[in-house]
Amino acid sequence: MATIKEVAKLAKVSIGTVSNVLNGKTLNTELIDRVENAMQQLSYRPDANARSLKNTKSKLIGVILPNIIHPDFSRFLSELEILLREKGYGILLKISQNNRLLEKKSIAQCLEQCVDGIILYSTANKVVEITNEDIAFPIVLISKYQVPDFVGDTIIISYKKALEQAYEQLRKKGIDQIGLIFESQLLLSEAASDLYEKYETLERYVKIVDYSKERGFKAAYELFFEHPDMKGIIVSNSLIAAGVKKALELLEIKDMFVFTLKENNWLEDSDYNAGIISISQKEVVEQAVGRLIEAIDNPNVHERMTQVIQAHLEYETKPLVPVYSGKKKLKFAMFDSPVSRGLLMLARNYQEKTGVRLFFDLLSYRELEELIIKSAEEKSSEYDGYMLDITWLDEAVEQGGILCLEDSFGEDTRYLDGFIDEMLREYGMNQNKLYALPFMSGTQLLFFQKDLFEDQSLKRQFIRQYGEELVPPSNWAQFNLVSEFFTRAINPKSPILYGNSCVRGENVFNSIGFLNRLWSYGADLFDEAGKVTINSQNSLTALKNYIKSFQFTASDEKINSWDDMVSEFKKGSTAMAVIYDSHAMEINDYTKSKIAGNIGSVLIPGSAPVLGGWSLALNAYSKEKEAAMQFLKWVCSEQNSIPLSLLGGSTVRKSYYERADLENMYPWKKLILESYKRSRKRKFPSNSTKTIRKNEIYMRIIPHEINRVLLGEITEEEALSNMEAKIEMLFG
Repeated sequence: MATIKEVAKLAKVSIGTVSNVLNGKTLNTELIDRVENAMQQLSYRPDANARSLKNTKSKLIGVILPNIIHPDFSRFLSELEILLREKGYGILLKISQNNRLLEKKSIAQCLEQCVDGIILYSTANKVVEITNEDIAFPIVLISKYQVPDFVGDTIIISYKKALEQAYEQLRKKGIDQIGLIFESQLLLSEAASDLYEKYETLERYVKIVDYSKERGFKAAYELFFEHPDMKGIIVSNSLIAAGVKKALELLEIKDMFVFTLKENNWLEDSDYNAGIISISQKEVVEQAVGRLIEAIDNPNVHERMTQVIQAHLEYETKPLVPVYSGKKKLKFAMFDSPVSRGLLMLARNYQEKTGVRLFFDLLSYRELEELIIKSAEEKSSEYDGYMLDITWLDEAVEQGGILCLEDSFGEDTRYLDGFIDEMLREYGMNQNKLYALPFMSGTQLLFFQKDLFEDQSLKRQFIRQYGEELVPPSNWAQFNLVSEFFTRAINPKSPILYGNSCVRGENVFNSIGFLNRLWSYGADLFDEAGKVTINSQNSLTALKNYIKSFQFTASDEKINSWDDMVSEFKKGSTAMAVIYDSHAMEINDYTKSKIAGNIGSVLIPGSAPVLGGWSLALNAYSKEKEAAMQFLKWVCSEQNSIPLSLLGGSTVRKSYYERADLENMYPWKKLILESYKRSRKRKFPSNSTKTIRKNEIYMRIIPHEINRVLLGEITEEEALSNMEAKIEMLFG
């Protein structure tokens, strides 16, 4: 392995000069180039331990876990490694095996390795003495117990309320004999002891085990043998639950209600579960790391705190069973998109259960819009339903081609309550009446290759070049600056070819890229009175910024849609891309994407996403309205939110984004609800009497003028003037 002395010799500089380059203390580009070229030739990596002698930080965190077999601990470790790596820290892992002596030894070994802080995940109800009260060493304890006089921060995982809710839920079903199969550490916790006090008969139905499947099977078999009338059981982790399930199968017990303490995971078997008592290990990680990093960075002002994370009881919901049957045929016109292709696969299940034959035509954006307009004009019954861009709904209703759904739900609005806040109105309402159900989500995020923003060499280079830190951009000026830095035609040192990706052509996708900037700069197409206001100074700034962004894209690539942009981004040659969540599913698919596992995501620059998405509506002239309505309810139901998301990457059901699982597949899921809150819908002037072709603003007028600027035919000023005139003519 090369040393700093060898780098200095090859670069023909002093060791001190190499050190200055590594620490960003010189702006001499000649010296920087020589040192970095020498580092590259020698494959030199700075020694973190050697640097820590001067910087007093090892960038290493000691992590002590009871084991890594238990699902909670393995999940915790996985999430912890990801978050600490993003923050520039490595992990020194120690296993305590639930042994206090090993805990103490592990802490001592961490301190010997000069870690910057320690995260101790302990199952003991008494923690070993760590250090003298006088020593302020950053440490966070994660426990199920309140530990008095602990010297660091504490994260308490509490199952108390959720356990009581589960117990009461079983009692409401008339079940009095309820078994508990718990690990000893949890059985001694406050949550379990409170249950004992509240329900005196509980102790007869308790089994204490370790965390294995085999012990779970033995304990369950014994409980069922000793108490054959027992109909409910609560188990403390998924491994024990697997043993319980095997015992149920062997004894051929069908009507048992099982509650499991585990992180929610939709893909695991749920046929025997009454519910899940869930703690998000990702939330535990975020809380622990937040406290630890604050203690490391601000040792003089950091104050020790105790935070409690409450478990949540999640019931298994009864699936919506298709009720319509008979030899019917339904035909839907759909936008060719990942979620539509996912529905084609999912719909086969509906066909098998009901006998209804389903047909789908997948069309381009323009083809589908033209078909819906033509069908309304001709009062055609060829299609029973349509997939609608959310901006088409008002126009389609005004034409009389969309069936009102108000009478389809009556007073039972529970079905409609589960959509993302305000999205039922944005996706499906016209004049306060319901005409469509939200189907395909549509909010934007900025995706980027994470390693590019973590690379220390690139960070140093960016600071030298621009005087700013290299971070995912929060505004559009910064977006172009970062894009320029990562465009190799401009910066030969860039490890990739392009800074960003933009959609070209006369289409709505091009218009949306402009709207993102227009709104973030405080401009708009219309004012509240419906007057065209696009030709303003702020609009000009927004357009110039957008045009500049194209300098840092692959100009020879045909990127004319979101799917084209995703295909380009998956190749790994582009640093950043603003993509709708509903089209992003494949970027983290290891079989299709070179950047899978290396994806970062944040809210888009300027925080003005354009609300997208699609709804499903019924043709007012359909001859099979009742059958079509039953299918519509089934497609957009809560039970299909996860299957559709896995198959097609999209849902507008709020519960999906609030779940702790599935984030490994879609790491950006946690940002979606916040992005929706900031999203704005494309609008049309409210004072216009024109009823059709309103979408020409976004489909033709705006992108046509943008393309002319890109081709050098007109200036940005002329483009805005032309847009203003054409929009006024369209609505005149």
